[in-house]
Amino acid sequence: MNTLVKIEEGRKKGIISFLKSLLEKGIVTQALVPMRVPTGTSFAYILTKDPNILENCEPIAPVMPIQGARIVSKLTKKGPLKGVTAVILRPCEIRALRELVKLNQVQLDGLLTISFDCPGVFPLKSYLNGHREQMDEVFWQAIDKCELEGARPVCSICYLFSGELADLEIGFGGITSDAFSLTPHSEIGEKALRELGYEEASLEGRQKYLAALREKREIKRKNFFKEFRSQVEGPEGIMSVLANCINCHNCMRVCPVCFCRECFFDSEALKVSPEDYMMRAERKGGLRFMPDTLLFHLGRMNHMSLCCVSCGMCEDACPVFVPVARLFALVADETQNMFHYIPGRDLEEPIPYLDYQEEELKEYEQSYIEEYAP
Repeated sequence: MNTLVKIEEGRKKGIISFLKSLLEKGIVTQALVPMRVPTGTSFAYILTKDPNILENCEPIAPVMPIQGARIVSKLTKKGPLKGVTAVILRPCEIRALRELVKLNQVQLDGLLTISFDCPGVFPLKSYLNGHREQMDEVFWQAIDKCELEGARPVCSICYLFSGELADLEIGFGGITSDAFSLTPHSEIGEKALRELGYEEASLEGRQKYLAALREKREIKRKNFFKEFRSQVEGPEGIMSVLANCINCHNCMRVCPVCFCRECFFDSEALKVSPEDYMMRAERKGGLRFMPDTLLFHLGRMNHMSLCCVSCGMCEDACPVFVPVARLFALVADETQNMFHYIPGRDLEEPIPYLDYQEEELKEYEQSYIEEYAP
């Protein structure tokens, strides 16, 4: 059941009206949506039961100051909320949410997830320091084509940009600018559309548009990885890319799939005394500070690259502009391809490191003798 929603006041107002109708008709009990903060510089999620409050919400924000999957995790990991909660999330946030379900960090019961064709977002620093009103206008114009000029680098190579993994998918690509589509992908999504009373519509042109755009993005992604891989090859290459890292661990703290109660890199195990530093420096003839920078990033890659959804939060949070999201996207692409795994694709598909089998990866093995014999 595909529906086409005609709008008169622009897509933003149309989506707000749609969200309000979910509350007004009692289809959902509350809604979790982005709202511009009072200073006007950024956005935060609000949870409300009042449809009137939604009049001023920003259903699709031009930046991503927090990963929505983290918010849903905080609200539901100890049990579902009362009633039905509508939550609007970007495609990468939906995929992170579904990974967190597998890790027992999110409860999907009682959620009506809504996603949309995402054109990408502006880097947070660019938005904070730029002409925000003009950037808002550029962003909503970009929604028609699902491509945002000036978007974060990982957004510009994202090929999983549609909301097909949500209960309800809002479509813009391949749709005339005076409308948007709604497509259900679950029973709760179908039930919501029936109760709203929307009429069924054909979306053949949309599917062709999305397929062509995905192909274009995949080619761009492949070319980017080829170029970026040459920059990070070998210890010298990766240390050059990470040279500005100050070990603040912001990238870890904003990552939606990093959730350990205590991180090894913040634990007592890595608290080194001055004497130990002096011994290491003397033994090596010199010691780069911080000495654990490479260990931290390699450890994180090993820990969560299979679940990485390339949302770009880590790079946005970096105070010294390390291209950490691009680095993680490159590593994630290779590790996920190795296991034929796409994070969030299937709720029933286990994360590979939680379902390890001894016979796996034989094609990547190299015998000890072959590797080390003279």
